Amino acid sequence: MRWYGLIGVSIATGVLLVAVVGGVFLAERTRIAQSVTQQSEAEPPDMRMQNVRLIEQQEGGGGWELLAHKAAFYDAQHVVVVHQMRAQLLSPAAQPVQVAADNGHIDRATGNMTVQGNVQLQYLAGYTLETDVLSWDAARRLLWTDATVKISGALVHIAGIGLQGNVDQQRFVLQDDVHAAFQLR
Repeated sequence: MRWYGLIGVSIATGVLLVAVVGGVFLAERTRIAQSVTQQSEAEPPDMRMQNVRLIEQQEGGGGWELLAHKAAFYDAQHVVVVHQMRAQLLSPAAQPVQVAADNGHIDRATGNMTVQGNVQLQYLAGYTLETDVLSWDAARRLLWTDATVKISGALVHIAGIGLQGNVDQQRFVLQDDVHAAFQLR
């Protein structure tokens, strides 16, 4: 009889843990989405543009180049909100990493950005990463997300939650709940 109680307690604890982790995950995604939406709705931008090309250059050859269908510039906050964007994260040590997303929020003071909505990242030869939200830390040259991530290549499919990646090394590490499927030739 006692082991039934232990199983019940284990299941209840597991369900509670999943609810807490899921709640934190959804709260973070909602916070990021709201910050982009609030910035674009709270006050009128100082300038709106269509078909914009933004470039950030760093010493040593790093930086990024971004193309957006629409952009709104908020000068006092040093923020640019972009829509339907494509970017290249440039590296002196590796091929550029390609990123596409529905929306983005760029901090012009730091070069950091967060993109969301149908985010696709292409790197190396033929690997595609898909997620809902992805952030870029320009100073450390790192990509990260707490969202669900799918990575696909010709012979591999990997899924997990959370990611940290170094663009110069083109090394991406899934953080939790990783599942992989390999196709042998």
